[in-house]
Amino acid sequence: MSEPTDLPFQDDENRPESIYEGERPGENGAGRRPGDAGGENGPNGQVEDHALTPGTTRLGRLGEPEETETDVLAARVTGPEDHDGMTRLWRATMGLGHWWFVAVGETGAESPAAAQIDGQMMLLTFTSAERARHFAVQNEMVGPDEDLRAIALTPRELVDSSSTYADAGIAGLMFDPHLSGYFIPTDQLPVVWDAVSTSDSPDEQPS
Repeated sequence: MSEPTDLPFQDDENRPESIYEGERPGENGAGRRPGDAGGENGPNGQVEDHALTPGTTRLGRLGEPEETETDVLAARVTGPEDHDGMTRLWRATMGLGHWWFVAVGETGAESPAAAQIDGQMMLLTFTSAERARHFAVQNEMVGPDEDLRAIALTPRELVDSSSTYADAGIAGLMFDPHLSGYFIPTDQLPVVWDAVSTSDSPDEQPS
Protein backbone atom coordinates (compact mmCIF):
# COMPACT_ATOMS: atom_id res chain seq x y z
CA MET A 1 0.00 0.00 0.00
CA SER A 2 1.29 3.41 -0.90
CA GLU A 3 1.25 6.56 1.11
CA PRO A 4 -0.84 9.50 -0.08
CA THR A 5 1.08 11.52 -2.60
CA ASP A 6 1.71 15.21 -2.91
CA LEU A 7 -1.08 16.93 -4.78
CA PRO A 8 -0.60 16.49 -8.53
CA PHE A 9 -1.60 19.13 -11.08
CA GLN A 10 -0.69 22.02 -8.76
CA ASP A 11 1.43 23.49 -11.52
CA ASP A 12 2.02 22.77 -15.19
CA GLU A 13 5.01 20.57 -14.43
CA ASN A 14 2.87 18.06 -12.52
CA ARG A 15 -0.16 17.96 -14.80
CA PRO A 16 -1.01 14.62 -16.48
CA GLU A 17 0.95 14.03 -19.67
CA SER A 18 -2.13 12.63 -21.36
CA ILE A 19 -5.61 11.36 -20.81
CA TYR A 20 -6.26 8.55 -23.22
CA GLU A 21 -9.17 6.97 -24.92
CA GLY A 22 -8.49 3.27 -24.50
CA GLU A 23 -10.39 0.04 -24.70
CA ARG A 24 -11.85 -1.36 -21.54
CA PRO A 25 -9.45 -4.14 -20.48
CA GLY A 26 -10.85 -7.51 -21.44
CA GLU A 27 -10.61 -10.84 -19.67
CA ASN A 28 -7.36 -11.59 -21.47
CA GLY A 29 -5.83 -8.37 -20.19
CA ALA A 30 -5.66 -6.79 -23.64
CA GLY A 31 -6.02 -3.04 -23.74
CA ARG A 32 -4.85 -0.27 -25.98
CA ARG A 33 -1.92 1.61 -24.49
CA PRO A 34 -2.02 5.38 -24.23
CA GLY A 35 -0.91 7.43 -27.17
CA ASP A 36 1.25 10.48 -27.35
CA ALA A 37 0.05 13.71 -25.81
CA GLY A 38 -2.23 15.73 -28.05
CA GLY A 39 -4.21 18.92 -28.20
CA GLU A 40 -7.48 19.92 -26.68
CA ASN A 41 -10.41 17.78 -27.84
CA GLY A 42 -7.98 15.58 -29.75
CA PRO A 43 -8.98 12.20 -31.20
CA ASN A 44 -7.57 10.32 -28.20
CA GLY A 45 -9.50 12.17 -25.51
CA GLN A 46 -6.39 14.04 -24.46
CA VAL A 47 -6.18 17.30 -22.60
CA GLU A 48 -4.03 20.16 -23.81
CA ASP A 49 -1.53 21.40 -21.25
CA HIS A 50 -3.01 24.82 -20.59
CA ALA A 51 -1.21 27.24 -18.31
CA LEU A 52 -4.17 27.64 -15.95
CA THR A 53 -4.30 28.46 -12.29
CA PRO A 54 -5.57 25.39 -10.41
CA GLY A 55 -9.32 25.58 -9.91
CA THR A 56 -9.92 27.85 -12.90
CA THR A 57 -11.07 27.46 -16.48
CA ARG A 58 -11.27 29.92 -19.33
CA LEU A 59 -14.76 30.73 -18.09
CA GLY A 60 -13.69 31.58 -14.55
CA ARG A 61 -13.13 30.00 -11.17
CA LEU A 62 -14.78 26.73 -10.17
CA GLY A 63 -16.31 26.23 -6.78
CA GLU A 64 -14.26 23.66 -4.85
CA PRO A 65 -16.13 20.54 -3.70
CA GLU A 66 -16.78 20.39 0.02
CA GLU A 67 -14.23 18.57 2.15
CA THR A 68 -15.04 14.92 2.79
CA GLU A 69 -13.96 12.24 5.24
CA THR A 70 -11.39 10.85 2.82
CA ASP A 71 -9.86 14.33 2.37
CA VAL A 72 -9.47 14.68 6.12
CA LEU A 73 -8.06 11.18 6.58
CA ALA A 74 -5.61 11.57 3.67
CA ALA A 75 -4.35 14.86 5.09
CA ARG A 76 -3.76 13.23 8.48
CA VAL A 77 -1.52 10.44 7.16
CA THR A 78 2.01 11.39 8.14
CA GLY A 79 3.89 8.93 5.93
CA PRO A 80 4.34 5.28 4.96
CA GLU A 81 4.90 4.27 8.58
CA ASP A 82 1.55 5.68 9.69
CA HIS A 83 -0.25 2.34 9.49
CA ASP A 84 -3.16 3.44 11.65
CA GLY A 85 -3.79 6.49 9.50
CA MET A 86 -3.60 4.56 6.26
CA THR A 87 -5.89 1.85 7.61
CA ARG A 88 -8.52 4.47 8.44
CA LEU A 89 -8.12 6.09 5.02
CA TRP A 90 -8.43 2.87 3.06
CA ARG A 91 -11.29 1.56 5.17
CA ALA A 92 -13.23 4.74 4.37
CA THR A 93 -12.27 4.59 0.69
CA MET A 94 -13.10 0.90 0.30
CA GLY A 95 -16.35 1.51 2.17
CA LEU A 96 -17.72 3.93 -0.43
CA GLY A 97 -20.69 2.70 -2.44
CA HIS A 98 -19.03 3.51 -5.77
CA TRP A 99 -15.84 4.87 -7.24
CA TRP A 100 -16.38 7.24 -10.13
CA PHE A 101 -14.45 7.64 -13.39
CA VAL A 102 -14.58 10.06 -16.31
CA ALA A 103 -15.67 8.00 -19.33
CA VAL A 104 -13.73 8.22 -22.58
CA GLY A 105 -14.26 6.34 -25.82
CA GLU A 106 -17.16 5.58 -28.09
CA THR A 107 -20.64 5.30 -26.65
CA GLY A 108 -21.22 1.73 -25.56
CA ALA A 109 -17.51 1.02 -25.30
CA GLU A 110 -16.42 3.60 -22.75
CA SER A 111 -13.34 3.20 -20.57
CA PRO A 112 -12.24 5.01 -17.41
CA ALA A 113 -9.91 7.90 -18.18
CA ALA A 114 -6.30 7.46 -17.13
CA ALA A 115 -3.28 9.74 -17.06
CA GLN A 116 0.46 9.32 -16.92
CA ILE A 117 1.63 10.55 -13.53
CA ASP A 118 5.27 10.28 -12.49
CA GLY A 119 5.88 7.96 -15.42
CA GLN A 120 3.07 5.52 -14.60
CA MET A 121 -0.44 5.15 -15.96
CA MET A 122 -3.03 5.81 -13.25
CA LEU A 123 -6.80 5.48 -13.37
CA LEU A 124 -8.26 8.85 -12.42
CA THR A 125 -10.60 7.76 -9.64
CA PHE A 126 -13.10 9.95 -7.83
CA THR A 127 -14.94 9.48 -4.58
CA SER A 128 -18.11 11.11 -5.92
CA ALA A 129 -19.77 12.03 -9.20
CA GLU A 130 -19.46 15.70 -8.23
CA ARG A 131 -15.70 15.39 -7.96
CA ALA A 132 -15.40 13.62 -11.30
CA ARG A 133 -17.36 16.44 -12.91
CA HIS A 134 -15.30 19.10 -11.14
CA PHE A 135 -12.10 17.56 -12.51
CA ALA A 136 -13.53 17.25 -16.03
CA VAL A 137 -14.69 20.87 -16.13
CA GLN A 138 -11.43 22.13 -14.60
CA ASN A 139 -9.46 20.29 -17.30
CA GLU A 140 -11.87 21.40 -20.06
CA MET A 141 -12.93 17.87 -20.91
CA VAL A 142 -16.54 19.10 -20.74
CA GLY A 143 -18.07 22.53 -20.55
CA PRO A 144 -19.60 23.87 -17.33
CA ASP A 145 -23.11 23.32 -18.74
CA GLU A 146 -22.47 19.96 -20.41
CA ASP A 147 -23.36 16.55 -19.07
CA LEU A 148 -20.46 14.37 -18.00
CA ARG A 149 -20.19 10.81 -19.21
CA ALA A 150 -19.11 8.90 -16.12
CA ILE A 151 -18.58 5.31 -15.05
CA ALA A 152 -19.54 4.19 -11.55
CA LEU A 153 -18.03 0.94 -10.27
CA THR A 154 -18.17 -0.58 -6.83
CA PRO A 155 -14.84 -0.97 -5.04
CA ARG A 156 -15.35 -4.73 -5.20
CA GLU A 157 -15.58 -4.61 -8.99
CA LEU A 158 -12.21 -2.85 -9.17
CA VAL A 159 -10.67 -5.27 -6.70
CA ASP A 160 -11.92 -8.27 -8.66
CA SER A 161 -10.59 -6.90 -11.96
CA SER A 162 -7.30 -5.52 -10.60
CA SER A 163 -5.16 -8.11 -12.39
CA THR A 164 -6.84 -7.26 -15.69
CA TYR A 165 -6.07 -3.57 -15.30
CA ALA A 166 -2.51 -4.37 -14.23
CA ASP A 167 -2.04 -6.50 -17.34
CA ALA A 168 -3.31 -3.56 -19.42
CA GLY A 169 -0.54 -1.33 -18.04
CA ILE A 170 -2.47 0.49 -15.32
CA ALA A 171 -0.04 0.90 -12.42
CA GLY A 172 -2.49 2.27 -9.87
CA LEU A 173 -5.52 4.32 -8.95
CA MET A 174 -5.22 8.01 -8.06
CA PHE A 175 -8.14 9.22 -5.93
CA ASP A 176 -9.51 12.74 -6.37
CA PRO A 177 -6.25 13.63 -8.14
CA HIS A 178 -6.89 17.39 -8.23
CA LEU A 179 -7.83 17.51 -4.53
CA SER A 180 -6.43 14.99 -2.04
CA GLY A 181 -4.49 12.94 -4.60
CA TYR A 182 -3.75 9.71 -2.74
CA PHE A 183 -3.11 6.50 -4.62
CA ILE A 184 -2.79 2.75 -4.44
CA PRO A 185 -0.90 0.37 -6.77
CA THR A 186 -3.23 -1.84 -8.78
CA ASP A 187 -1.71 -5.06 -7.45
CA GLN A 188 -2.29 -3.92 -3.86
CA LEU A 189 -6.06 -3.55 -4.25
CA PRO A 190 -6.90 -7.15 -3.21
CA VAL A 191 -4.39 -7.03 -0.34
CA VAL A 192 -5.78 -3.83 1.09
CA TRP A 193 -9.38 -4.91 0.49
CA ASP A 194 -8.83 -8.09 2.49
CA ALA A 195 -6.98 -6.24 5.24
CA VAL A 196 -9.56 -3.52 5.84
CA SER A 197 -12.49 -5.88 5.37
CA THR A 198 -11.30 -8.22 8.10
CA SER A 199 -9.88 -5.66 10.53
CA ASP A 200 -12.19 -4.40 13.26
CA SER A 201 -9.97 -1.58 14.48
CA PRO A 202 -7.21 0.67 13.10
CA ASP A 203 -4.71 -1.30 15.18
CA GLU A 204 -5.11 -4.24 12.81
CA GLN A 205 -2.95 -2.93 10.03
CA PRO A 206 -2.95 -3.88 6.36
CA SER A 207 0.29 -5.42 5.21
